[in-house]
Amino acid sequence: MNIEELMIKLEYEKIPSRWYSINGDLASDIYMLRKVHDYWEFFYVDERGNQNNDYRRFNDESEACNYLYDKLIYEKEH
Repeated sequence: MNIEELMIKLEYEKIPSRWYSINGDLASDIYMLRKVHDYWEFFYVDERGNQNNDYRRFNDESEACNYLYDKLIYEKEH
């Protein structure tokens, strides 16, 4: 899955855009996915602005997108 496919799936699943940011600005209480040079990083920014929560690094866009998708689906269901 790539970013475009991820966005389509998140819209289909009615995942609120306020829950995540992809290559966007940091905000609080949000899941972040961003491209950094030749890798992707995922982390959660808590309500206090701390950003190293649940940090993951991926060398593959597909792996990164799938990880974010799974996290957001889990959040939706719980």
